[in-house]
Amino acid sequence: MKTSMKKVLSLALAGALALTSVFSVNAVDASNAKKAAAVKTAKLSIVAAKDKAVNASTTVTGVAVSTKGALACKYDAKLATSIASASAVVVSGDAIKVTVTATKGAVACTDAAVSVLSANTEIAKVLVTIKGAATTKATKSIKFKKNKVVVAAGKSTKVAYTVKKVATADAAKKVTVKSANKKIAKATLVKGQKKVKIAVPKKAKAGTSTKVTLKSGSKKAVLKVFVKNPAKKVTAKKATVVVKKNKTKKITVAVKAKNNKKATTDAIKVKSSNKKAVKVKSAVAKKGKVVITVKAAKKAGKSKLTVKVGAKKATVNVKVK
Repeated sequence: MKTSMKKVLSLALAGALALTSVFSVNAVDASNAKKAAAVKTAKLSIVAAKDKAVNASTTVTGVAVSTKGALACKYDAKLATSIASASAVVVSGDAIKVTVTATKGAVACTDAAVSVLSANTEIAKVLVTIKGAATTKATKSIKFKKNKVVVAAGKSTKVAYTVKKVATADAAKKVTVKSANKKIAKATLVKGQKKVKIAVPKKAKAGTSTKVTLKSGSKKAVLKVFVKNPAKKVTAKKATVVVKKNKTKKITVAVKAKNNKKATTDAIKVKSSNKKAVKVKSAVAKKGKVVITVKAAKKAGKSKLTVKVGAKKATVNVKVK
């Protein structure tokens, strides 16, 4: 004898009806089975209203109900159930889904034409809490479009940033910005733009630096700000340098900056006249100098390095032996 069973999960809010405007809940799982209901899952779609207060919460209860009048079947009214999680968080104005799984229930029916349901059987309980201010989302990530910036004393610049927001348990907050040392750099948000204004006071010392932190929720981004320290003179410590074949070597160029107690902030460019003989690997500014790392070819040769620091430059002859 064949038996058909149709399950409909009709979800209603537990508690006072006044909370029905806070959460809108729907889930339907219809299926047919023989003698016993196979394992089925239903998605509880839970939508939080945009205009409701932060931290409003209630318990959502699922109930299986009958869609037919006469029940000619004998059945086990207590279907075993499980849910993916005992609690869920939804940001105001957004929706989430929670999976409910109904396992097999014993059903014995004398009339195959009659569809039956387990009446008033509790399917699941999920505690749902609204997080975050109305119409806002939590922050997924926030980033500066640059990781550092150089600004002259008495001048200012603007640095753009990006922020991504999603519905998560992380409470949404406004974007804030803070400078670690206002004597070196002041930071303010530019109204109506995703930019931060960096202003360096006139009295800020050349070559000094500080960090500016941009924050939203639990996410943050850090920008390093340097006070411009231009090079005044660049001199090669050695006119000619010898590098052994297939070896690396560090070549030092002396730099006199505006504030010689700090490294220059000028851009550094190093060019090799013969890349087959000598390749430039890196160039790093340090206090009173620029350190250049080169790699020599496997064969003997020579090259001329032109080192440019800001508007100043020097040359170094490199021989590979």
